[in-house]
Amino acid sequence: MAVGAVALAVGCNQDASKEAGADEGGSSGSSFAGVRNGGGSLGSPFAGARDDGGASGSSFAGERDDGGASGSSFAGAPGDGTVPARLSCLGVLQCAGACPDESVDACVQTCLEQTGESSVPVTTTFVQCIADKECADSACIQTNCKSQLSDCVADDGSVAAQGEPPSDPNPTGSMPSELVGLWSQVGLSSGMSYEFSADGTTIQAFTNETSYGCDLKTQMTSSGVTTVTGDSLVYHRLEGTLGLTTCGTVNVKPMEPADIAYRYSLGTFDDGVVKLSLFRVNEDGTLLSPVELHR
Repeated sequence: MAVGAVALAVGCNQDASKEAGADEGGSSGSSFAGVRNGGGSLGSPFAGARDDGGASGSSFAGERDDGGASGSSFAGAPGDGTVPARLSCLGVLQCAGACPDESVDACVQTCLEQTGESSVPVTTTFVQCIADKECADSACIQTNCKSQLSDCVADDGSVAAQGEPPSDPNPTGSMPSELVGLWSQVGLSSGMSYEFSADGTTIQAFTNETSYGCDLKTQMTSSGVTTVTGDSLVYHRLEGTLGLTTCGTVNVKPMEPADIAYRYSLGTFDDGVVKLSLFRVNEDGTLLSPVELHR
């Protein structure tokens, strides 16, 4: 991501706010298209930012491999009424970085509106720091906002590792023969995979990275057992490791056991390759837009 472009956009917004006076919350010197005091809503301080070809966000909602069709319109998919996955702080940066020039303001605003509820404080604090310090390059951000940048990466890891408390400490796996094997999705800067064995034993991997003046990366590997009942699939994560890299600083920590529930459907991409769509089940029973994997 071109940090200079991001910082320039922030600086321009700051100049505009100084001419206009204080922001909506009455705080001078910290207003730029959109960060609101008190209300917690986000605006578009990333106008003009660019990712280096990376995928937008880290949720993989609706993304596809090269040559594949996205969405959930194929027969049998439980796709009606699905809701978009919410973005982490790092996902917002990536989403904004992928916005086209011709509609950058509206696009960035859409990215920010997709911020997950738990990620709003972290994202707001980070972009506010950039504005307050009037950073014009990545060196300034790394010097003055490094902790906020680290928190942004940590937020991505927290979102990626989410799950419900385990329902059974020793689950017995089960796997239909058509699901056995390695399923993956690989983008320019992100990837996800599940490898299912016949007895339900499962290995899962996730990676998400971008450049914000320095390398930012989330890596997750875990193992457990998967159970399948009808079109419901639950990955019982038994152990795992989460690695976070921020500007050369690496932090590795274990992940707690958790249950991750999906609805699933098999179909095909436009090129005929078999597709496994995993629809994450929210606490309220709604389904997220699918993660689409091939093998």
